[in-house]
Amino acid sequence: MGTCFKFWTGGQAPADDGNMFGCASHGLVNAGAWVAPGQPSEARFELRVSSEAIAGSYSEVLSRVGRLEYRPAAAIILFAGATGMEGFLSRWYELMPGVPVAGGGAARVGGQIQGEIRPAASDVAVLLIRDGTWQVESLNVHNATGRLVEVKADGPRLITHIREAGAGEWEAAARFFRGRQVAEGRNGDDYESITFSDIGGRNVHLSVDGEVLRSGADLPADMRMEVRTVSRADVAARLTRFCNCRESLVFGCAGLRGLLDAPLAVGHGTLVGFMFGELVTTGSHPQFANLMAVRMREIGASA
Repeated sequence: MGTCFKFWTGGQAPADDGNMFGCASHGLVNAGAWVAPGQPSEARFELRVSSEAIAGSYSEVLSRVGRLEYRPAAAIILFAGATGMEGFLSRWYELMPGVPVAGGGAARVGGQIQGEIRPAASDVAVLLIRDGTWQVESLNVHNATGRLVEVKADGPRLITHIREAGAGEWEAAARFFRGRQVAEGRNGDDYESITFSDIGGRNVHLSVDGEVLRSGADLPADMRMEVRTVSRADVAARLTRFCNCRESLVFGCAGLRGLLDAPLAVGHGTLVGFMFGELVTTGSHPQFANLMAVRMREIGASA
């Protein structure tokens, strides 16, 4: 029996009927609706394959995954909170290398500490898809600029200083970012059309906090990144092309939704939800990212 995947707008979590898997999203889109984040709604995507859901703390879920007697064909991973996912994904990869993965962080509204996921869990819910052939693709809508920077950090998500790679003076991180906003003609509250990416093209979302920059995902170990930028028009065009695919489940970033000025058109049977961070695969390793989109679809399935 297949599983029903659902997106719903934050604060509208449906009752768990035992055959549902999903999470709150910052708005959602399907062929029949464009739903704003504050508009009560839910939408479903039928996974016409056998599957198993595991939910709980990070350690509980990893323990159960480590005892599986089969290798899943693919997986969807949903996070309830805002931290700890990188450690979970590193251990997941050790247990399940090469398994296609999509998902991300559930949207949080109204001061929620945790986003709503089903099955309900303290940290994470994983849907193990048993059969089928699955393709997972990611999209970075931001343009590579070739401008490489080095960063100093205080912990995995706090940038204190930035300089041009290999040269230049260290500059307070917030001052550097503000300078890029001015140079690109962006408003001071625009933290979405300018981003940094690592060598694999994984974006992080940055926000100013005094003299430092806070990141929505862990920084790369080598502390070298590339500045990327995008126009609102290019976001709309690139996301439209990416979502114009039949029978696909798309995990987009809430930050990208904020750059859209009109409803997004999607392909027949496709469902899009906007997450608080999404999973992308660089090389073969799934990682937590920001300001990107991920598309999951079964290859060879009938429409």
